[in-house]
Amino acid sequence: MEIKWLNPDAKFDRLVLAGDIGGTNTNLGLVGYKDGKFTLILETVCPSQCIEGLDTPIRETLKAAIENRADLKPSHICISAAGPVANNKCVMTNLPWCVDGDAITNATGIPTLVINDFMAISYGIPTLDVDDPKQILKFKHTDGSEPKPQAATKAVIGPGTGMGVGFLAFDGQKYIPACSEGGHSTFAPFDKETQDFRDYMEKRIGTVPGVEPLVSGMGLAHLYEWWRDTKGVPQNDAFKKIEETDWHDRPKYISRASDTDPVAAEMMRMFVKMLARFASDACTLFLPLGGFYLAGGTVQKDLRWLERDNLFMTWFEKNYNPNIRPLLNKIPVYLIKDYSISLYGAANASLNLQK
Repeated sequence: MEIKWLNPDAKFDRLVLAGDIGGTNTNLGLVGYKDGKFTLILETVCPSQCIEGLDTPIRETLKAAIENRADLKPSHICISAAGPVANNKCVMTNLPWCVDGDAITNATGIPTLVINDFMAISYGIPTLDVDDPKQILKFKHTDGSEPKPQAATKAVIGPGTGMGVGFLAFDGQKYIPACSEGGHSTFAPFDKETQDFRDYMEKRIGTVPGVEPLVSGMGLAHLYEWWRDTKGVPQNDAFKKIEETDWHDRPKYISRASDTDPVAAEMMRMFVKMLARFASDACTLFLPLGGFYLAGGTVQKDLRWLERDNLFMTWFEKNYNPNIRPLLNKIPVYLIKDYSISLYGAANASLNLQK
């Protein structure tokens, strides 16, 4: 487990142990709140596939904190996890273990709340400053415009290991975050390649696929296998590395190869087009004139492909109905650069939901 001290001397009025549990990494952080601002004091990181639950990571995080600073005793714990939540428990979508808030409370003596990971990101969005380039990258529409956010719905999608979807409804005075399982909605192909990929995945899993198996980290791994099995891939060092590496790490090596290998580059372009179309579909559902956000490690690491030739925004703005296209052009589109958004969001959710 890696321990990072980020703001060891930070002052706070309230301290929360926040968690972000995804299919790839488990992040825990002590987040302080003071004067309307959140500060990440300490963060610990470990691969989710290498642990069997949160007992040990939580215990070691609390131990490391108290050994270095006696007042780092959180009043509450809030864990965001990738999967549906019921009765303060999350059965993880892409992990073989679950997150049980009541069990954590019993083990630590600290009141614990479990929320969906995109509920946390939705709670994190109000903590962001869209004009701070360290936190947010603004996409320009193809006409060069950067729409200003309105007092209206906000929405977020996040291609990480899987695909998360969340939104924030505006009641006229404040934003009310909510989560969804929109990443499991049915994938909609839009050209011959995406139809062929969709058909390949249907045969593979035995049913019509949702968005997540095609448009996410796992989606990029599946995309490679479809390409290899139906088109063939070059027999060079880059693709030998992709083939030999662990399945979960293949997206990373595909992305790396795309800077020099034209076939890997075509894979990345296809992936970005599918991401853009799903983002556009989500916007027709939520009409997020308050801002549409892209979150997750995948978009941060592959930003160059989203921006190259304005690929993402070109496909985002497409719609069969000419009357919908101007509406899409009015939506501010942002990429969240601050990877700690889920921890800030979990801390913010704790302030609002735990008394």
